[in-house]
Amino acid sequence: MTLSKDAVLGLIALALAGAYYAGATQIQASLLSDAVGADGVPRVLAWGMAAVGAGLLLRGLVWRRKTEEDDETLPLRHHVRALALLGMLIAYLVLTPVLGYPVTVALLLGSVSWFAGARPGTALAATALLGAGFFWVMFTWALGIPMPAGFF
Repeated sequence: MTLSKDAVLGLIALALAGAYYAGATQIQASLLSDAVGADGVPRVLAWGMAAVGAGLLLRGLVWRRKTEEDDETLPLRHHVRALALLGMLIAYLVLTPVLGYPVTVALLLGSVSWFAGARPGTALAATALLGAGFFWVMFTWALGIPMPAGFF
């Protein structure tokens, strides 16, 4: 029996989630930690990754039948698009300490939306600005997580 690409990727994701969870359990508790603790978010991320891996595994084993397209490789343009998205994320990480979280999130939301096919205009700008404002309020005020302010 040969496993589909989804099943193999699901198994890899489950293994990585297990290793990540094991690493998260090694984080020592601090006397200054809150109710979530320093290991809370990494554990949630590990569970999320495990859920995605299980979904991929099920999709690869049960829900998907093999087609002729499974044997074909993706065209180069798909890889170029993935690298372009990776470049946007790297630019976001590099620019966030300099420009600040609200500005870089707005730029990221706008550029990814445009890259996905949204037309430039007021709707795209409003989506980027309102989305950045929403994430700023959610993280900074609602969750109390300080975000880089940049030049603000």
